[in-house]
Amino acid sequence: MLDTVFYFMLNMSITSCFVIAALLLARQVRPLPRRIVYPLWALAAFRLVTPFALPTSWSLFNFTGGLVKRLITVETITQGTAPAPGSGSLLTMNMVGAAVQYAPVEYRTETLRQSFQAASAAWAIVAAALLAIVIAFNILARKELKDAIHIGGGIYRSDKLLSPVLAGLARPRIILPASIGPDSAECRMVLAHENVHRRRLDNLWRLSMACVACIHWFNPLAWAMLKAFLDDMELSCDESVIREYTAEERKAYAKALLRFAEGKRPSASAAFGHSGVKARIAGVLNYKRLTVIGAVASSLFLLAIAAALITNPQIQG
Repeated sequence: MLDTVFYFMLNMSITSCFVIAALLLARQVRPLPRRIVYPLWALAAFRLVTPFALPTSWSLFNFTGGLVKRLITVETITQGTAPAPGSGSLLTMNMVGAAVQYAPVEYRTETLRQSFQAASAAWAIVAAALLAIVIAFNILARKELKDAIHIGGGIYRSDKLLSPVLAGLARPRIILPASIGPDSAECRMVLAHENVHRRRLDNLWRLSMACVACIHWFNPLAWAMLKAFLDDMELSCDESVIREYTAEERKAYAKALLRFAEGKRPSASAAFGHSGVKARIAGVLNYKRLTVIGAVASSLFLLAIAAALITNPQIQG
């Protein structure tokens, strides 16, 4: 059973490589705002955790040649034991090509069976260990900040911090260091930044993406996805905050980023002034609002990318 799970996990991981590579290229298009690029990482996460998708003629995978060995329906895998509405239209791609049956997986040769059984055991052990580490980091971060003093709303203060953080998942708290003045312009900028994270539930998405990367630990592009996702999370948050700022206010915001760049923080929490500070400062100082035409063009471009990446090919085999 474990090797069957790993077989489909491996196929999802291979599929995701194309999606992650396409998104890494798309984020190099400088005019695209990061607050538009950031949600697209959900496409990569979808491919890494969901084996099935609808087939379309505009799928990226229509152009991958013989890499897709076979398209498999839900009914083929479940053998009719778990019927679902529209399941006949949902397909998963078999890129490994080592199996002849899928519920459970039956391999073409005995050597393949033994290899997948050994690989699946190693995969499960490492994935479980990494997930335990991620959970432990979150527990330690929560314990580290449990003595923070409540100063109003969802805002706290702690003398254990040198930079502000947003801590927690279900009801995240903004925790300020003792060095920041509560009525200062710097504090208002920090609160604006952390409130964007809080509204978007970024700590929850951060944890979810970290867990996805741990499950696909054997795929280097999964870790590249996590790094780019975290960078885009902060860059998009900065953009959301400074959209209405003047040039002088953007300079002050950049100085605040630099000031808190080296501050101690719990690694499991979003923190102001961390994650690619140089790139963030450059983005803040060089920020330009999109024109209406630019916003429409960017949205259409990204919708086209989403449609191409989230769907499966129509080829048969």
